[in-house]
Amino acid sequence: MPLKRDIEAVITPAQSAVIRAEHQNWAVYAGLIFTMFIWGLAWPVGRLLATNLPPVSIAAIRYAIVIPVLFAILWFREGSFKIERSWTPTLVVMGVLNTTLYQIFFLYGVKYAAASDDSLVIGIGPVLIAVMASFVLKERLTGTKVLGFASGLAGIITISILSPNTQVLDRPLGVTLVFGGATAYALYTVILRRFIAANRANSHGSQQSSLSILSWISLFGWIFLIPLSLLEAPWTYNWNAGSWLGILYLAILSTVIGYFLYIEGVSKIGAGRSGVFTNLVPVFGVLTSFLLLGESLSPWTGVSFLLILAGVLLVNRRVKNSGS
Repeated sequence: MPLKRDIEAVITPAQSAVIRAEHQNWAVYAGLIFTMFIWGLAWPVGRLLATNLPPVSIAAIRYAIVIPVLFAILWFREGSFKIERSWTPTLVVMGVLNTTLYQIFFLYGVKYAAASDDSLVIGIGPVLIAVMASFVLKERLTGTKVLGFASGLAGIITISILSPNTQVLDRPLGVTLVFGGATAYALYTVILRRFIAANRANSHGSQQSSLSILSWISLFGWIFLIPLSLLEAPWTYNWNAGSWLGILYLAILSTVIGYFLYIEGVSKIGAGRSGVFTNLVPVFGVLTSFLLLGESLSPWTGVSFLLILAGVLLVNRRVKNSGS
């Protein structure tokens, strides 16, 4: 094996470290792409469930599975469920936004409109986060951000009016509900950023892990789902094996495994680079809805996606200083 030995001889330890890092990065990239596929597939799965089953009850059962798993992992990793009592009101608000409202908007949205259309609409999330941060976190609202919001909104209007998926209950209503879900999630994200920043600024207080925050906001949000679920009388519906498989998919794969894979990506390559991958969620949502549900595609689907993507790129554009 002289050739192999010659190659090994010219590779320095520094170069070897770079090669290992690149291999690790490719593993992280593959994990992130798989995560985006999981999240994209959640849209047709959600539509299959919500078409014949009560949407809020689906969400309530989903989180009845998620919460014990999250708290079990939390105890295994940190050995404690403790939180500061003063954090409870903020965690409750975030739970209502991230778990209660988002799940209701998501599942009612896919009940009334096509999953592929809805998965495009949710792509406006980063645009809404950037705009809300300008008001809540006092970040600068630039003309580029306003243009990005206008572009994203134009994409939503395009798919709402010109979508080829006409055999649905009420497309404008479904799209509007998913936009409401994106708004709730964006507000949750901005509040979460402020909460974490305040927590870190308080050097005398304990630091809360992201897993602990997710576990508690999931619990608080689930509590509000329970009475709303009872109003739907879920016991009067037919919950077959396929229904339970779909709920398990949303609970274990989409929520728990998807969360940990994404956090792994953020820890390895940073939040900014990981966030770029979220633009694949609408792509996978559209493709899996086409393959599984037979939903229609048209040039307007592509136009809507490009307008929303342009909005995301615009609001995340950074203006370079002359001295930087």
